[in-house]
Amino acid sequence: MAEQELKKYAVIGNPIDHSLSPEIHKHFAKDLGIDLSYIKIKANLDGFPEAVNKFFDEGGLGCNVTLPFKQNAFDYVQQSSELAKITGSVNTIYKNEGIFFGDSTDGIGFISDLEKNKDFYIKDKRILILGAGGASKGIIPSIFLKKPSSIKIYNRTYENANKVIEKFSILGDISILDKENIEKNKFDLVINATSQGMSSENFEVPEGIFEKGSICYDLSYGAAAKNFMNFAKENQLIFYDGLGMLIEQAAESFFIWEGIRPNVTKRLYEKLLAVTN
Repeated sequence: MAEQELKKYAVIGNPIDHSLSPEIHKHFAKDLGIDLSYIKIKANLDGFPEAVNKFFDEGGLGCNVTLPFKQNAFDYVQQSSELAKITGSVNTIYKNEGIFFGDSTDGIGFISDLEKNKDFYIKDKRILILGAGGASKGIIPSIFLKKPSSIKIYNRTYENANKVIEKFSILGDISILDKENIEKNKFDLVINATSQGMSSENFEVPEGIFEKGSICYDLSYGAAAKNFMNFAKENQLIFYDGLGMLIEQAAESFFIWEGIRPNVTKRLYEKLLAVTN
């Protein structure tokens, strides 16, 4: 009897060395008794299509996509999920009957981490998102599905924030938090979707927007989340980083590819936490 061919998966990005995706997917596979390989692929900034084509031509079954290629991935695939269409980005690609399909699991991963691991529910909550780039766009539709009271965007560049408002206003109550009316707003959940955590600057967060018990959530993890974490601690606020979201979105990708939903364990979270700290 011929040996079964190893299933091939990958994550494509630039940079890519920091990615924890191989550890996560290999953990899922081992738990489920599935033989697979999962590698990191660094694509040239102008070479995303070539990198994807090469991977699938060599027997790849599915790939994840990380920065800066999520919009490139959306443009690359021939069909995409409704969620991917709304966000305009793809982080999970697979091929079926010669057709490339794309999906977006970031928002699902974010909500799953909040509900399953943090026991926090979006319904009727007041949400503030810091940043108006691809990270914020990736989670907004999934937040709206959970029926928040409102979403506000706070961003240094008004034009970019306004583009986000125009894109998602059809989904629900979303508006820009302007500096003149900051003191009139209080939020249950403040999400950092910027890259500010990697800079040496003090974290820029509007003052007076928190209530007792407000939660700060950084979509990044490890060193990239430390500035916001320090801010939260200084202001005696609850803080979570995006490591749980990373694991949950990976679980959703795994389910799309293999049709089996992996069990996200505390053991996996603690293993990755040790690597990132």
